[in-house]
Amino acid sequence: MKHILLSLLFTSFLFSQELSITSEDGFKLYGWLDKPTKATSSAPIILFAHQFGADHTIWNELAKKFNDKGYATLNVDLRGHGKSNMQNGKENAVITDLRLDHIREALVQSDAKVAFENIPADLMAWIELLSEDDSIDTDKLYLFGSSLGGGSIIPLLNEYEAKALVSISGGRLKALGEDTDMALSMSLTKQLYIAAKNDPLGASQRSIENAKKAIAGTAIIISGDGHGTVLLPQTEDYIFAFMSNIK
Repeated sequence: MKHILLSLLFTSFLFSQELSITSEDGFKLYGWLDKPTKATSSAPIILFAHQFGADHTIWNELAKKFNDKGYATLNVDLRGHGKSNMQNGKENAVITDLRLDHIREALVQSDAKVAFENIPADLMAWIELLSEDDSIDTDKLYLFGSSLGGGSIIPLLNEYEAKALVSISGGRLKALGEDTDMALSMSLTKQLYIAAKNDPLGASQRSIENAKKAIAGTAIIISGDGHGTVLLPQTEDYIFAFMSNIK
């Protein structure tokens, strides 16, 4: 019996803890929390925000590597994506037409449906929930985002002294423009912006501009035309090197 109990206890640590919160405008939002594989008294936390049309799972492999390095991770489904597709008891999901010649229109239509400008507030609500967990140190907060998520995490720097921010193929929402520019110009957070040279949605130029505006910004532009987390195999080493220099 002891062996069975120990086995069940060990197995429970192999699976993410599913969490949920409700946004002010009624979206039920879901996230998956993983703690470090080696127990620490108070672990640093990385919040991952995914790209348009995807869900939290695009970060799973990278998150696991950070778990092995002693970080807790929270991968969330943004409003209208994945499991976070119910608002006030009714389904409200983004339009997932990801063909390059349709994606811009899908973004506009989806924004009108689910209000992307509220994503930073959603992410702040997640951080406040994490702050209630004594095993997590939200004073050691790291923000990771890709495309839609990569643009949505920047305004959080107006509210939190994050240790670092990593944005891959980061987007920019017009409604968040002032908040984004304020965060870039005022925050002392170290920031890394990554994009492909021939990004189909213009992320390379945005990444360079964000790095220039930021007090402590770095841009890495790699060859190719990939967008979002498809760039991770080419850029993981840069990310880990960047993170290793954060104190």
